[in-house]
Amino acid sequence: MAGGTFVISEGIDLLVQPRRIVRKPSLILLRYLPVMVVGGVFLCLTGSIWLSLLLSAVLMSVVVTASNLKLRLLNEPLVFVDLTLIGAFVKHPRFYLHGLPLLVRLLVVVGGILLLYLLAWASSPSIMLRVVGLLEAVTSGGLLWWLLERGSRSEGLEPDLWADIRNNGLLPTVLLYATRCYRLPPLPSRTALPRNITAPGSVIIIQCESFADPADLEKGWASLPALAQCRKEAVQWGRLLPSGLGAYTMRSEYGVLCGDDEATLSYRLFNPFLTAKQSLSHALPNRLRHFYKKALFLHPYDLRFYGRKHLLPLWGFNDIIGREYFSDLDKIGPYVGDAALTAYLLEYIQRNDRFLAYCVTIENHGPWKKGRLGQSNGAAAWHQHAQNGDTMLRELLTGIKASGRDIMLVFFGDHRPALEVLPAFEGLERSTPYVILRPNAPDGEYKPSDPVDMTPAELHHSILRHVSGRESS
Repeated sequence: MAGGTFVISEGIDLLVQPRRIVRKPSLILLRYLPVMVVGGVFLCLTGSIWLSLLLSAVLMSVVVTASNLKLRLLNEPLVFVDLTLIGAFVKHPRFYLHGLPLLVRLLVVVGGILLLYLLAWASSPSIMLRVVGLLEAVTSGGLLWWLLERGSRSEGLEPDLWADIRNNGLLPTVLLYATRCYRLPPLPSRTALPRNITAPGSVIIIQCESFADPADLEKGWASLPALAQCRKEAVQWGRLLPSGLGAYTMRSEYGVLCGDDEATLSYRLFNPFLTAKQSLSHALPNRLRHFYKKALFLHPYDLRFYGRKHLLPLWGFNDIIGREYFSDLDKIGPYVGDAALTAYLLEYIQRNDRFLAYCVTIENHGPWKKGRLGQSNGAAAWHQHAQNGDTMLRELLTGIKASGRDIMLVFFGDHRPALEVLPAFEGLERSTPYVILRPNAPDGEYKPSDPVDMTPAELHHSILRHVSGRESS
């Protein structure tokens, strides 16, 4: 049993990308013990050594396959926070199933049926082997817990996902990242901005789903006209540098809302929403509460995603609009369209004098596939949605200008779309555009801006600087 488990743990781990023929020998137990725990559990359940080894190999293969598929779709290996998305997968499978090739889906179904048959046919009534399996699982689990506790107390270590997967293997990286994340000290609190500043009348921030300039993705695509014009009129513009590619909306969202950079977040960075209750005072509505008593959060989808429903009021949002406000007539493709959000925001401007608004669009969410919007392929569908996002930008800016009110508009793409299989190497281009506009500023003077590249967290501090006229902390 022990020898078979070792072959499974080391052999299948060799298939993990990014690859390295020889992983660090010092972490061999962190690669071996998790499989021992699983094998012991299966032995306890089945009473069959060969069946428990088979089930362990299958489970390990599934984890490795999931990591490699994620790498080719999102250019990032499996991380521990991906396990927290299992509930979201069950509720919204179309968000995730498009990343699985048809052959893999068929193998999962056929393999699942075969494993159920084997469990019924090959399980043994042997009490002795089941007791051995229980002892193996408990002993291996205790030693694994001790090793993880010791590894999580290592000082000065920061996440380097690609290097850690390559050097340590998949299971040690996933498990150590999880334990280190939950042992991090709380984030320090921040204070609200002082009252003695002259802030814009309102601030509207648009986080546009999968928004990028098509000219940056395909040579045959032209730049978006409204985006190009806004860059000429912006008080600040440039490339946003999100950590995610093709997904992980919440990383960009958290960065712009709370302003914690990756060094501050450390192992929290893979899904900062999991520990977001530590940073309630960091959120824009709370930091700007002296100026904007009304804070709108608008997202026409299920607000239970990432725990937004409970988190948003704690962040200071007191006007929260989700999917229930909109009807199927507002859809463009599978989701509520940007046009409906534009109409809502323009009406909101007319009804409210001073407010902070944060809007997360959904129209251009994947999966993109043939037939969507009547297009011949998924890339063409994304392109059409991106043009609709550009129309949203133009109409919002036109409406703000027409209102004559001092409203600052911030517009950015949360991440690039994943339109094709990605190469398995680190450092792919991930940037999206952002613009900050204040067309009706009191001084009425436009000052040309050179492009400034920044992370979502840096955009947060830039927003505060433009609102307050001073550097934020």
